[in-house]
Amino acid sequence: MMRAKQPTQVGMIASPVAIPSVDSWDIGAVQGEGLVRSYPISCGGMDLVLSIPGCLAPFDASALNGAPRKTLTLRVPKEWDDPLGDMEGALIGMVCAKSELFFQDSLLKEQVMDRYKPITKKMGKYPRNLRTKLNADQTWNAVRYWNAERTRIDAPTHHAGMATNAVVRLRAIWVSADAWGLVCDASDLQVLEAPVAECPFWA
Repeated sequence: MMRAKQPTQVGMIASPVAIPSVDSWDIGAVQGEGLVRSYPISCGGMDLVLSIPGCLAPFDASALNGAPRKTLTLRVPKEWDDPLGDMEGALIGMVCAKSELFFQDSLLKEQVMDRYKPITKKMGKYPRNLRTKLNADQTWNAVRYWNAERTRIDAPTHHAGMATNAVVRLRAIWVSADAWGLVCDASDLQVLEAPVAECPFWA
């Protein structure tokens, strides 16, 4: 019997929290020549991958017009709050310093900040949310699901209320004419607690 393939360990950053400093990231050559360009990210010759245990999906994954690439918001543990916020702050500083590379123009920090589409959101005392992308089709970077016994499982029918250990990849910096941000893909989700399905009958 073939054993299920386990989540990749390449480039994984184990807990406690340790996100490589932005100035250690390697920015690859530009890809794409259309309205949106991307610059691949790596670190030390490996994919930039974060392992974030104890996440909660407060909402279901969503997509525009039924597209296979969906957005999933993950509520991350408190210890990830400041490191993720610091990472985005350093990223803005780096892109500002290299604005001619990314935008073919010298921009002020305020202009770079105005164009930035953050992947995290912090509101008051509540935990920080991380916006990830799920590739639901069968491409090479499709998200994989695992149960608590580390066995490969099918994708859940919905994600709202799901507790999970998440492996996410910061894949690239994307840039358009008036916006930019990080490509953050969920590569593996270990489902710890399945969401409760709503009863289809009237009370």
